[in-house]
Amino acid sequence: MSQLTPEEEQKILDSAPKGTFALMLLVGALIFAGWVYMFFFMFLEHGPVS
Repeated sequence: MSQLTPEEEQKILDSAPKGTFALMLLVGALIFAGWVYMFFFMFLEHGPVS
C-alpha cells in the first residue's frame, strides 16, 4: 500500500464524512416512512375512539 503525503492526510482529515451523512439521511427517511405508514394506515384506519 502506498504511503500518503502529509498534505493528503490533512486533506482527508479536513473533509466531511459524506458516507456517514448519506447513511444518516437514509435511516432517517426509513424511520419517517415507517412512522407515516403506521400513522395513516394503522392508527387512523381504525377511526375515532368510541
